[in-house]
Amino acid sequence: MHRPVNRETRMAFLSWWKQGDPLSDREQARRRGMRDARQGPLGEFTDPGSQPSFVAEVLAQVREEIAAIDKRLSAGQLALLARLDEAKASILGELDRFDLRPGPYTNGHSARETGEFISIAESRRRRAEALRLREVEAARRRVREALALAERCAQEWESAVDERDHDVEAAYARAAQLIAAYRSGARRTHPRREEIPPLWPGEIAAMDPAAGTPAALAGRERMNRILREVEGRVEEWHAVVLPPELTPRGRHPQLPPPGTRPADQPEPGPNPPHDPPPDDRAEPGFPSGGGPFGGSRDDA
Repeated sequence: MHRPVNRETRMAFLSWWKQGDPLSDREQARRRGMRDARQGPLGEFTDPGSQPSFVAEVLAQVREEIAAIDKRLSAGQLALLARLDEAKASILGELDRFDLRPGPYTNGHSARETGEFISIAESRRRRAEALRLREVEAARRRVREALALAERCAQEWESAVDERDHDVEAAYARAAQLIAAYRSGARRTHPRREEIPPLWPGEIAAMDPAAGTPAALAGRERMNRILREVEGRVEEWHAVVLPPELTPRGRHPQLPPPGTRPADQPEPGPNPPHDPPPDDRAEPGFPSGGGPFGGSRDDA
């Protein structure tokens, strides 16, 4: 068990912790270990279930620092989700526009023409279809911009999670260095230094940061789910508002896998036909089967 820490000692420790000078911090921790080992109870350093008060202070400060890091991550997640929801609403607003949907005799199929001229109705239909396609292209541009914003939100979340993990590892590493310096100082002045354990209670759990926190995994899954939903809706929208030759899939036809034969190419039979053998009776310079006009010499 460790000794209780009063408020004055706690505030002094926090002030020292926030100074942020690694060499000075380790030196102060070493000196405090030397002082505590001379003045404190001997069993505080050697008893199996005991934990020096300095170690308890360091681990408590690490927990508070990690809680502040996770709080910043949570606030960043809320901001990114707000931006992602805004991008999603912008995309769905474009996809739900009825004026972009094709009218009769469109959707890639034009009305039949009569002779060399087109009717007034057909001319109006073509103008309306051209105007609709221009509006569709403008809507597609806005959808692409919103999709890019949504993808940036997902990338920023991954960067925020990586930064959080880096900060947590840095906090644990600093705590490990301070405790190691404190133990080194205590072993210099403690009468039973050989009984001081290599790790005090709480160190093992504290120095093992968990990779992939539930908040990080939940945030990644939520953002990926929104992206998949939006991308699927956009693909369905393309199939409705665009002619087949202008859809992304129509511009990039899929090729058959290697080693397969296209559907419109017949499969050869077991014995493919060969050219007939030449006629031994053919004279040089004439086609096989006879004289210069393909007739038989016997017919002459």
